[in-house]
This record gives sequence, structure tokens and C-alpha cells, in this order.
Amino acid sequence: MLNQIHSKTVFFLNNLLRGGLSLSFLFLLIEFFDELNYGAEGAALPAMRSDLNLSYAEIGLLLGLPSIISTFIEPVLMLLGDTRWRKQIMLGGGLAIAVSLLAIGSAQSFPLLLLGMILSYPASGAFVTLAQATLMDLNPGREAQSMARWTVAGSLGNLLGPLLLAGGFALGWGWRWAFIGLAVLCLALVLLSWPRKLPAHPHQVTEGADKPSDLRGLLGGLKDAARNPRLLRWMALIEFSDLLLDVLTGYLALYFTDVSGFSKAQTGLLLSVLMLAGLIANIILVPLLERVPGRSVVRASAAVVIPLYAAWLLAPWAWAKIGLIILIKLVTLGWYEVLQGEAYATIPGRSGTVMAINSVIGVLGGGIAWLVGWVAAQAGLPAAMWLLLLGPVCLVMFVPRHQAAG
Repeated sequence: MLNQIHSKTVFFLNNLLRGGLSLSFLFLLIEFFDELNYGAEGAALPAMRSDLNLSYAEIGLLLGLPSIISTFIEPVLMLLGDTRWRKQIMLGGGLAIAVSLLAIGSAQSFPLLLLGMILSYPASGAFVTLAQATLMDLNPGREAQSMARWTVAGSLGNLLGPLLLAGGFALGWGWRWAFIGLAVLCLALVLLSWPRKLPAHPHQVTEGADKPSDLRGLLGGLKDAARNPRLLRWMALIEFSDLLLDVLTGYLALYFTDVSGFSKAQTGLLLSVLMLAGLIANIILVPLLERVPGRSVVRASAAVVIPLYAAWLLAPWAWAKIGLIILIKLVTLGWYEVLQGEAYATIPGRSGTVMAINSVIGVLGGGIAWLVGWVAAQAGLPAAMWLLLLGPVCLVMFVPRHQAAG
């Protein structure tokens, strides 16, 4: 297993150093950056709270409100992503992410920090999500496998993000330096993407893209997608799966510092261990999906996670909580990759439209993230974390068996 991780890392570095970046690999680098940013952000939350004297309610707003606001912006960006403007939207999103990271890194008050977070969400949708959508268009019929490779790249970033923060805390650098550095890295990715030509796909609008009739066609496609019950089912399941993926990760650093009594450096190291577990799971997932139906993987892992998560919340010992959360991270393999791949496969060739619907339904996840913060402010964080158990329960109940029609 360690040899597999080493080979994946060497592959990334060799491609980068040779300068011969394929388009697919460039998209994987963008996802690596996005999850590096996300991992650093989660590890930095306890320090942000201390520096800016944030309450749980304010943290709930940081984790929930940007997603809700982005719901009204991202659908337009994703829909336009199915036109010849995709590249311009992607590059503009990359520049906006850099600005948002500079705002977060320099924030001296909660409003500026919140503003930076709000800007980062639709910007990430434009830069990162459209990169993912284009990768899916490059590999029709293999969406789940492409998503698995996408997640391996993200897991590498997620692994390094908390580790870098932990090192910075140990050296007394604080948390702000990381976001300034991430802004520079984002600008480098924009420069690498600038000269590249994105492939056209059958649903891109050509020279007449600004004509009302063509725009009406895009809106008509969005309307049809919004009425597609299969697509809506997969989108809703993605949001419920996210409760034990992104939402849990967002609160883990606070949980281990406030509830379990870990230091900020210890929490950063623990998060890196968790991301390593996620990386191992995703490496296993790539060949697994070649042999086992993705839906079966999701249903089985969700059924196992339900008692594991309950045991984690109830465990009185720190060592038990560490072991159980690592096991949970290993077992939740395939949720995002399989469900997102199923969504893309529902309406092939309209990846931007799929992500537009995903952005609208994303208000559900943002609302739950805010709700967790509100409940934590009223009843304590341990009580609020029980809300996340809804995620695997919904997967067990509503992910159809592989033999059923999509």
C-alpha cells in the first residue's frame, strides 16, 4: 500500500517537473490545490476562532452561509460552462479564489473573514468544479473511475493541508501565512491554464452563443434537467453523503480541541492522519470500482459507518475516538465519487448543467452546516454532531441497488 502511495506521488511530481502537463493532469492539480486549501482551512478554524474571538454561531455562518449564497450564483456559472465561455469562467474563478484567500489571510474581523469565505465558494465552483466537469467530458462512460482519480488528487491535498498548518503552528508562524501562500499557488495554476485550449463537446454553443434562441436552449436544458427525477435523486444523495464528508471535516478540528482537549498542533497532525486514511481508501477505490458495482460499495459502506459513527460519538477515551474516526474515514470510500459519477451519467455531455443543479441543491448542505453550528451554540458541539448521522442513514435507505434501473 505504501508503494502505491509513493508511486502516485512520484507520478504527480514527475509530470509537474517535466512541464509536459496533460489537460487531465492539470485538472487534477487544480483539485489538489482546492483540497489543500480546504484541508488548511479546516485545521486553521480553532486558531481563527481564538484570533478573532468567534462564537459557534459565527463558525456555523462561516461554514454554512457561503454555500447558501453561492446557490444563487453557481447555477448561472455552471450553465454558462456548457458554452464556449467555459475557459473564461474558469480563469476568472481562479483569480477570484486568489483574492478570497488574500482576504481570509489578512482578515482582522469576522465580517472580512466571512466575505472572503463567501467569495471563495462561487469562485471555486467556476475554477474547480468546471475543471471536474471538463474532465468528465473527456472520459464519457467512465465517470465513476474518473471521479475516483479526481479524489485521489484531492486526498493528497487534504493530507498536506493540515500537515502544513501543524508545522506552521509548531514553528510559531500562526495560520495566516498559509492562505497567502495558497493565493500565490492559485495564481500559478491560472497561469498554467491560460494558454490551454479546452475541448469542445456536442452541447457547447458556437459563434451564436449570445443569441437569445441559443440562450433559451440552455435554459430549456436546465429546465429539463431540473425535472429529471433520477438526477435530482443523485444530487440530494450527494448532499446527504456530504454530512460525513465535508461537514464533519469542517467541525472535526473544533471537536478535537474543544471536546477532546487536543492542542492546535496535535489536531493538525490528527487531521493529516485522517486525510492519509482517506488517500489510502481512494487508492483502493480505483481498482475496486473496476470489479464491484459502485452502488453496492456505497450501500455497504454506509451501513457499516452508522454504528461506527455512533460509537465514535459515545466513546469516552481519546484513543478510542482517534481509532474510530480513522476507521470511519477508511470506510466512507466511494460515496462522493460514485454518487457524482451517477449524476453525470444521467445526462451525458451536459456536465455544466449537472453542476448547475448541484449548486441549487447545495443549499441543503449549507443549511445543515449552519444548523450544526446553531445547535452547538445552544446545546454544545457533542450534541450537534449527532445530526450528521442522517447522512449514512439516507444512503442506506435511498441509494438504489445496482440491479435497479438508474
